Amino acid sequence: MNVLTIANQKGGVGKTTTAAALAVLLSRAGNRVHVIDMDPQSNLTETFGLQDPESLLFEALSKRGPLPVVPIQDNLTLTPSSIDLARGELQFVAETGREFILRRCLERTELGQGTVVIVDSPPTLGVLAVNCLTAASTVVVVVKPGGFEMRALSRLDEVIGELRETGIRPDLSISGVILTEVQARRTINDQVEEELKKLYPVFGRIRSEAKLVYATTEGRITELTRSNAFDDYQRVAEQLGEFIPWLRS
Repeated sequence: MNVLTIANQKGGVGKTTTAAALAVLLSRAGNRVHVIDMDPQSNLTETFGLQDPESLLFEALSKRGPLPVVPIQDNLTLTPSSIDLARGELQFVAETGREFILRRCLERTELGQGTVVIVDSPPTLGVLAVNCLTAASTVVVVVKPGGFEMRALSRLDEVIGELRETGIRPDLSISGVILTEVQARRTINDQVEEELKKLYPVFGRIRSEAKLVYATTEGRITELTRSNAFDDYQRVAEQLGEFIPWLRS
């Protein structure tokens, strides 16, 4: 199964918007896409105008059963989340094989051959985030240019290194980085990008834009067709397709 995990333990960097925008754009390009909201804040779920009132994701993870699959539009489905998922940080940490819970549930989920799975990970490096990493075929990091981004990225890289060295995911790596919430004419944008390029490919910059923010917070992202930021995400999707063979943009 082809799984793209969107990661960064810092909150407010645009992970959820990135996961939603890429899911919509890749599905419009003809990919069958399933997106998973692994953040108890459930912002991704709300971005698509949905809820998980019965805590079906938490129940599926607890029982190692198939994930709930909710249709959004043609070629696009969602596993919604709820605040109850936060219980997993305490419950799962004491369980054997805790790193593979999401992966096992995905293996039991009927999604169809060739489905691209996009995982929106929580802004932590706890057991839920580790599950997102362990389930991933590859990891893309979302970075908002500022003063502490390199430190956060360094810690995430350490965790992925630990998963490799312990044999949990010996082939796991970060494919690259997406810069989000980029403000015009800020010197720090170029500074952060230059530092990032020394470590990973940079797939592109996403401009800060109110139109996209309104579409996500109002649950209307599937209705969005054109905006500056959405156009930026389209270019990022094309770049991802060049680096990740199973993505078609």
